[in-house]
Amino acid sequence: MKRTFLVVTLLSTACVSYPDRPAPRGGDPLIPVTLAEQAARQEEATRPSKEHRALDPLVGAWITSSVAVDANGREADPVPGRAAIDWALNGRYLRIDANLEVPGGGTHTWSGFLGFDQSSDEYQWLMVSDLSTGMGVARGRGEVSRGGIRFVLDVVDPRTGAMSRATSVLRVLTKSHIALEQIGVDPTGLERVLRRTHYRAPA
Repeated sequence: MKRTFLVVTLLSTACVSYPDRPAPRGGDPLIPVTLAEQAARQEEATRPSKEHRALDPLVGAWITSSVAVDANGREADPVPGRAAIDWALNGRYLRIDANLEVPGGGTHTWSGFLGFDQSSDEYQWLMVSDLSTGMGVARGRGEVSRGGIRFVLDVVDPRTGAMSRATSVLRVLTKSHIALEQIGVDPTGLERVLRRTHYRAPA
């Protein structure tokens, strides 16, 4: 008897109607949206914004110099290189291709895409290089021409396997000079610039 009552209860619950429930929006849910319609909606929703346009000063061909910075701000150990930066994918990302001429011979290269993710309200920088098998994604906020964009990247220490956090700041100094600064903590516990890469327009 109890079993019959349970079955009746389940059946009656399944048959309950909800006349006051609003109809789903967007037309018949059984008719799929075409791929063309999906693409059009997505394109409209992700048009480049003012945050993208703020990156325009980074576009160009650059001569680079990566230098170590001591506690007094003095630069040493320069490593030369080149970088090419241009817009890709209809202005949604900057593509960056760069190399470093390592002292003693050899050239190391890296590439990346820098853009602004409107959904998370942050800049994102994807990087790959010939010195890594992983893809790094740095996330940051700020204005490149006003104080710089401060990026944070979670990395694995190759010596210990432990996770650590790398911080860098990308800033436009002049129309022909950009700097990417690696921030760290020195032995005294002071946070400062440990290494700086200058991007200068060819003369």
